[in-house]
Amino acid sequence: MKKTTKILGISGTNIKDGNCDKAVQAALESAAQMADIETEFITLADKKIMSCKHCQYCIENMVPCKFEDDANGIIDKMAEADGMIWGAPVWTHTIPPQLIKLTSRARYQVFFTGDFRNIVFGTMTVCWFGVGEEFALMTMEAIGINWMMIPVGRGWAKISEAAYGKRPAYMEHGALDDSAGMLRIRLVGTRVAEIAKKMKYANEAKIGLPPEEERSITCGKFPLWSLRRKIAQESA
Repeated sequence: MKKTTKILGISGTNIKDGNCDKAVQAALESAAQMADIETEFITLADKKIMSCKHCQYCIENMVPCKFEDDANGIIDKMAEADGMIWGAPVWTHTIPPQLIKLTSRARYQVFFTGDFRNIVFGTMTVCWFGVGEEFALMTMEAIGINWMMIPVGRGWAKISEAAYGKRPAYMEHGALDDSAGMLRIRLVGTRVAEIAKKMKYANEAKIGLPPEEERSITCGKFPLWSLRRKIAQESA
């Protein structure tokens, strides 16, 4: 029996059902065209997410973030995914606070568990003026690479005619009217699904580094951290 490959799409926007939500959903629709692909969509527009306070609780105790809000459940879903698609609109030449806050809360997973290691991901952005896309995409990619994820695609689309040198005005259907942009975004979905399936088969065949050689971004070994965490929990 074939196992499904899980692709999670996260829209890091403050505007529910807006251009970013629709763009990420379009990418997921493309991913779902491939056999044995299961997709899920999450928008951050209606989520309560605190920023990391850098209190070091997760580091000192080797446990997930102690603050309880929507971030915890979303991060759990991220850790379970085989592939992810991150989308965010351009805000002041970078990405909005919502996605930054979410990723800031995953220090435990990044340092101790290796849950995000080798997850395939693609990034996309939508913008008003046609500037800042590169910075937004690079910001998301930098976060993912720091998590030891594998970037395989990027897409961008315009949401206003100002980006084409015309009088500023929303296009009738926003990003969906940017045919070239939406083609790029849909290709991100297809590419993430394709490589995520291949990685899943490789993992099941135990192709890759032996567990004792898998290291965190601190150069600590994930199995060693897991053992320390287990000992700490048992002695608590």
